[in-house]
Formats: sequence, C-alpha cells, structure tokens
Amino acid sequence: MKYTWDNNKLTIETAGAYEGKTVEDFLNDFMQSRKNKYLLLQKKLIFLNHTAVKDIHEPIHQQNITLINEEREIDWKMAKEPCEVVYEDPFVYIAHKKPGAIIHGDADDIECLNAQAARYQQIHDLHVPVRPIHRLDQDTTGLVLYSKLPFFQPWFDAQLAAKKIRRNYLAICIGKASIGQKLTCTQSIGRDRHVSNKYRISSTGVSAVTHIECLDVRGNQCLMKCTLETGRTHQIRVHLASRGYPIVNDKLYGIPSQDYPNMCLWAYEIEIHNPITHKKHKIHDFPNPSFEQFNLYK
Repeated sequence: MKYTWDNNKLTIETAGAYEGKTVEDFLNDFMQSRKNKYLLLQKKLIFLNHTAVKDIHEPIHQQNITLINEEREIDWKMAKEPCEVVYEDPFVYIAHKKPGAIIHGDADDIECLNAQAARYQQIHDLHVPVRPIHRLDQDTTGLVLYSKLPFFQPWFDAQLAAKKIRRNYLAICIGKASIGQKLTCTQSIGRDRHVSNKYRISSTGVSAVTHIECLDVRGNQCLMKCTLETGRTHQIRVHLASRGYPIVNDKLYGIPSQDYPNMCLWAYEIEIHNPITHKKHKIHDFPNPSFEQFNLYK
C-alpha cells in the first residue's frame, strides 16, 4: 500500500489490499483497542474516500482510508533544549540519548530525554503525547524510538514484543576474543538481592537472549556487536560480564578505564518497518568518538 501525509491527514491507498474486508479488519491489523475503535468513529477521525465511517463493519473494497491525527496535549514538562533527532518520518522519530540521561524521571524532571522530546515536539508543532517505544539504561548512549501518531503506537509496541524491531549495540569490552567469534547468551536474569539496582544470572530470573559477535580487537579490548532478542534490564551488561567480557567503564559489572569518558555501550543501530509499506529502515546513530579506533560495521 501507498500513503500520503498532508495537513495532519494520513491517506492510505489500499489498492485492493482490503478487498472483502471491513474497517474493523483494518483497525485490528493496527492493534486498535475497543475504546480506540469507538472514539475513531465517534470523533469522525476515520474516512473511506471522503465519507466518515459510521459502522465498523463497513466494507473497504478499493476505497482509500483516511485517518485524521487529532491534536492532543504534550504530556511532559519541557526541557530548555530539544533532543537531537537522527531520523523522522510521519510515524516515528528517533532521538539520540546522551550518556547519563534517563528516558523518564519524576514529574518535574526537565533534564530527562522525554522532557527534551517534549520540547522537540513543541518546536515542530507535534501536539501528541510523548511516547518512547523502548528504553535504554541511564549510562547507555544511543537511539531511542518515539511514536509520533497515537494511532500507530500499539502497532509499534506489538512489533517490539514480536521482536520485529531490531536493536543493535556496540560494546567495548576487556577480554580475549577473535574477530568473527560469535556466541549467544541465554541465561535468565534476576535481581541481585544484595546490591540495589544490580542484576545477575539467575535460574529463577526472567528469560533473556543476547546474540554477540566480535567485530574487532585492539590489544586487550574487543569490540562486540550485541543484538537483543529480549529487552531485560541491564541484559547486555550482565550477559557480557558473565561470559568474561566486562564492558569498559560499566560501574556495576565492568572495568574502569581513563581511556574513555563514559560507559562503552552504544545503541548505535535500529531496524524498523514502515507500518503501511512494510519497507525496512536501518538507522544509525551519530558518530561516537569513543568507538572511532575500531572497525564498526562488519
């Protein structure tokens, strides 16, 4: 299917993709709740060609579908400066998170990434709630995906749960490895009962899967590419440390070094699909000086 975005209206050319199906089938494909379905019709926010949909069971046939993006409150206090945005389309924007920043804090926190995102949305006349699709640890730098259109947020949430949003990380670790070496960590992760905010390998923890590949080696440091299959708290950090590859400057699980200013874990790449065309987009973060000595993309 194709689409056009104009003046807060998204028009989808169905081109027969919904022949024999109804408006409800379309809404189900995008994970709309019963409440959302009701509000779309009541507020006249969904049209077939130029006619507002009155019955969720109306057949679509060859008609175009138009969704009106209702303006809503930006529901976060704003930072002084906006976040840096690496990528944007009508459905999402992808922000760069600096090390040390948290994604969301207390109600009055105007330093967190959500507050920066709120300022970005205000500057760019994007009046919708601030909604990150996933999270990063405070000391991790890199890409965070935000939903721009509330209609599509449930779809992106479902994509994340179904592991169709791929998040790739780079980590500088201490340890012996060979270029091209691969391993998959499947150990479950649970809270460390003895240290606050720390996690560990635990047979009674939650399942976690991390795919790891060594991309480059410099002395006793190795560059590891890590791909998440699950998204547990501190997952990469715990898994790498458990396999003898602690991350440089990881305060909880790693080894300190004066060679780098921050923890050397970088969410450098994210792969997403366009919800209408299903085209895959692979987005890279801004260059990271801490990783310049390594060969990054193998």
